[in-house]
Amino acid sequence: MTQTLLTLDPVLHLLAAAGYLLTFVLLLLRTIFGFKVGKAAMWMGILALSIHVAGIAARWTALGHLPVVTMYDNLSWYAVAVAAIGSYLMIRRAPLWQVGLVLYPSAFATLVWGLYTGPRVEYLPPTFSGIWFVMHVAFYYVSFGAAVAALGASVFFLWRPADGSKMASRIPDLTELDRLAYKFAGLTFAFWGFGMLTGSVWAFSAWGRYWAWDPIETWSLVTWLILGLYLHLRRFYAWKDAKAAWLYLLSFVFVLVALFASSLFMDTIHAVYFQ
Repeated sequence: MTQTLLTLDPVLHLLAAAGYLLTFVLLLLRTIFGFKVGKAAMWMGILALSIHVAGIAARWTALGHLPVVTMYDNLSWYAVAVAAIGSYLMIRRAPLWQVGLVLYPSAFATLVWGLYTGPRVEYLPPTFSGIWFVMHVAFYYVSFGAAVAALGASVFFLWRPADGSKMASRIPDLTELDRLAYKFAGLTFAFWGFGMLTGSVWAFSAWGRYWAWDPIETWSLVTWLILGLYLHLRRFYAWKDAKAAWLYLLSFVFVLVALFASSLFMDTIHAVYFQ
């Protein structure tokens, strides 16, 4: 049974990746040519997300623990968080469905990257236990999904077809995009902060220290401060529109460095567990 589930897991992940790609194609056809495929895109996104969750569940059952040890595991969780927000926007915030043109390729690329690293089996180290650890990783997964949603809104704010064109009429209102970027950047900041806090508590129980200025810890703190600066300038100095969108794009670069580049290219204790 265990081997069957481990064999099924990458197949389901591959099908989910294909579903995310097809969802993106449907959204692209609607945006560029005005094809009436919005419902098809929504249901394809939901189906792909369901298959993805089934793949995670199969791996979870086979391993007997939360699959968060390898790069494959973590990239899968990041992708599912992004896709879940994409489905939420298409179901509950239909006027903003085009943000999925950034969300679904991101979910696809992240998941394919995970598949490329390989679904090798790694069992949970003794230190990876307790509610603080679970909350620590969960908060970061959700914060990444929110960060990509804010990125999508910012990108579409900066890139917009000429007024009066048919494509322009199918792009969300600029005010709505600006508001969405602000809201999801706030969620990113909040969940990122909770991720650091719960990670510090877990680190004390696992390694006997709350903070050690490990590269991932340092970049995580820097990213959180940059996101805080973005929110501060928006709230107290009325930054908005293109100026705020460009600042968020800079903030997102720090998100990528903190979550991926620091563990891949720097000497960090986290790299032992997330390669």
